[in-house]
Amino acid sequence: MADNDRQFSWRQGNVVTLEAAKALNLLAPECDDQHFAVVASHDCDLSASQDKEPCVEVVVGKRIDKLGGDSFGKTARRLHIEYQSEAGPVAIELLATSKRPVAKHELFSTHPRQDIWLDGQGIGILQRWLASRYHRAAFPEAFEDRLRSANLPGKRTFLKRIEGILADGGDHIRALLFDLDEGKDVERDGPDDVYQLGIVVLYDSLRDEPAAAQVAGKAAEALEELFEAAFHPKDSGWKNICLMYCDPISDSAITVAQREMLKQWRLEHMSLQEDPPQPMITP
Repeated sequence: MADNDRQFSWRQGNVVTLEAAKALNLLAPECDDQHFAVVASHDCDLSASQDKEPCVEVVVGKRIDKLGGDSFGKTARRLHIEYQSEAGPVAIELLATSKRPVAKHELFSTHPRQDIWLDGQGIGILQRWLASRYHRAAFPEAFEDRLRSANLPGKRTFLKRIEGILADGGDHIRALLFDLDEGKDVERDGPDDVYQLGIVVLYDSLRDEPAAAQVAGKAAEALEELFEAAFHPKDSGWKNICLMYCDPISDSAITVAQREMLKQWRLEHMSLQEDPPQPMITP
């Protein structure tokens, strides 16, 4: 049984030391200091007695060069998140499928790393990403089928092009928010029965807002061109999906009413990379 001081030294988002992560079979012996085991359990569960919460959930990840399209929890299956350190920010990739349980008393026999941490915004991003795995906005199947089957020249699919647009501004764009048919859940039939779509490109106001606004503006323009090419044939009206608007908006300017009306569209359509993020031991 860990003592109280050891128990309450652990918080959600803490990173397990490399040595402890290997000893707890969270990381394979050959892993280096570019791999991380991050505590996913909430603080309330960490502080609960072991008879109520005997295990701690840990998610395993690796260091990446920079934040990409999976920042801010835009994808429920994969997260790019920025930790802080004395040497500067450290970008890490986490996968929801890499979660591992570890006995609470075993974790509490160690201390978390002190040289790397999440700031307040980072904790919020991690919490929203963890929750998004089980709380995702649902869109009509016919609408998503039209996105998947959009006909464009070239090898890259419509969805992959959206992924590329978001990746270009990954550390500034927080989310794509969809206003689909004013919130009505309709399964439309045929290309002339079009979905009415509005898009908000929500950008981060806390880090270099002028640059973020510019990046979001370019992303909005690129999305408009993409939807035009996919769903607005020459000499014809809109087919399948009609893009009514695509506007960049700061997260400090959007109202609570707007945010509740809009649904976040996550890149669930995108497949995970075939290569695992790091070698791991399967329990």
